[in-house]
This record gives sequence, C-alpha cells and structure tokens, in this order.
Amino acid sequence: MANVAMDGAGAGGGTADISISVDEISTIYNKIQKINNELEKLGKSTASIASITFYEEGKAKKALEVYEKANKKAMDLYDNYAQIANLVAHTINAMREQDESLGQEFFEKLDLPE
Repeated sequence: MANVAMDGAGAGGGTADISISVDEISTIYNKIQKINNELEKLGKSTASIASITFYEEGKAKKALEVYEKANKKAMDLYDNYAQIANLVAHTINAMREQDESLGQEFFEKLDLPE
C-alpha cells in the first residue's frame, strides 16, 4: 500500500492522499488483459463463422448473419477494454513518475519491460 499526493484534489484545490495497493491495480490490469485476450479469440471465432459461404440462400444464410453482428459487438467491447487497459497503464506510469519505488513495484508485479 502506498500513498500518493495528487495536486488539485478536493474542493479547496489542495492536495489529498490516495491510498494505492500495487497488488490491487496489478490484479485489475491483469484481469483486463485476460478479458481482452478472450474477446480477441471470440472475435476471431465469430468472424470465422460469419465467413462461411456454404449457405447461399434460405433461413440458414439469414441465421449466419447474426454472427457478423456478434463479431462487431465483441470487437466494440474489445476496443472498450483496450481503452480501459490504456488508462490503467497511463495511471501506473503517472504514479511511477511521482514515486520511483512504487513504479518499480508495478513493473515487478506486471512483469513489464523497463
């Protein structure tokens, strides 16, 4: 657990201490990465199913169209989680700039290149 002072926090514009658990943020980041990996696999699977050309007409063709929509939804979700991962990474880097020892903890927990 670390405390980081953030400028401009609070109603008075002063500083506020924020308690940060490197383990918690590392866990959040790792879970987001796992979700993104699963969404990427899902996107590839639904794209593969959507590209089946065996059915050229009829009800089966219409049923397969749903996979294109599902793939778009999965990729939208993937994009959202990628944005979240970038924000968490940005937060980690900002914290690292303020406190080098805290930053080192993150790099060790997340196995990131320095």
